[in-house]
Amino acid sequence: MIDVSKIKYDLVLMTPDGMKTHLNNMARSIHTEENFGELAVRLEADIQNQQMLGGKWLHQHLQLGGQIVLLSDWGAGWHEIFRGTMFNWYYRTDPLGHLAVTAYDQLIYLIKSNDDRFYRAGTTAKAIIQDIAGAWGIPLGTIEGPDTVLAKQVLRGERLGDMIHKVLDQARKRGGGKWVARSKQGKIDVIKPGQNTPVYYFGADANVEQIEDQQDIENLVTRVKIIGAEDKEGRAPVVATLDGKTEFGILQDLVYQRQFDNATAAQAAAEEILAERGGPQKRRKVPAPDLPFLRRGDKVHVSAGTLIGDYVVAGVMRDIKARTMVMEVEDIG
Repeated sequence: MIDVSKIKYDLVLMTPDGMKTHLNNMARSIHTEENFGELAVRLEADIQNQQMLGGKWLHQHLQLGGQIVLLSDWGAGWHEIFRGTMFNWYYRTDPLGHLAVTAYDQLIYLIKSNDDRFYRAGTTAKAIIQDIAGAWGIPLGTIEGPDTVLAKQVLRGERLGDMIHKVLDQARKRGGGKWVARSKQGKIDVIKPGQNTPVYYFGADANVEQIEDQQDIENLVTRVKIIGAEDKEGRAPVVATLDGKTEFGILQDLVYQRQFDNATAAQAAAEEILAERGGPQKRRKVPAPDLPFLRRGDKVHVSAGTLIGDYVVAGVMRDIKARTMVMEVEDIG
């Protein structure tokens, strides 16, 4: 059992010359966000600008590109839970000397970089991810998979992070299951979600006062028609109709065959629409006491309100000073 009141944090600035400055006691607020659909974790801190040993002020030690590390001890010794690069600092003159810092973990370089990549048919998704990470100098951590073989990949002018999301999505559609890419101690991990032990419990009888559960079909698509080439009179035939969850009624979208190289590509585009928008959208949030080690892709058990059962953490936002977090969870599968 973890006593949340005894959880400790330490925020450390590491400059290129090897100097370490402990910022935790100067920080008014520290927040981290590992958001749903985003590859990199973001850390934001509001720090009081103080004069340091040697006469320099804290802001004079801040260097864009410097490293920020967040450590935590929850009773098992100090562990690194975030390591990132400083991309932004902002100072506002006032009596308290507000100094705001923003840092991202190593995967930000994949999000902010575009490239052209080509992979032959038969290359596994795992090999593609390893190649992309290697090309960008991101060390490999635990790359469990996916070992799913993919079709030829021609990735033109795309963000590298989007390439990885696309590769993982294709592997899922070919039966490889879901995978999560995340950074740990400066390395990229690709793991199967929900494999962690122990699975921590969040319940209305213990540590959860409220939950948020929103479900809607505002953007639902239940039918996609593929429209063929126009004849001389301008009439275009329906060459295929794909039905999804029509029990919600007919909510239709169109795919025009002329916009694709061949009929197979048009069919794949129609299937993609149903895969992305063919079911109700669910947004579930669970505010709870912080567990510093809990990450996107971990399994939790929730028993509060309308949420009963096991879920996978899709995102987690932390208020470090308050020792609280808000998890966004999704169904397993």
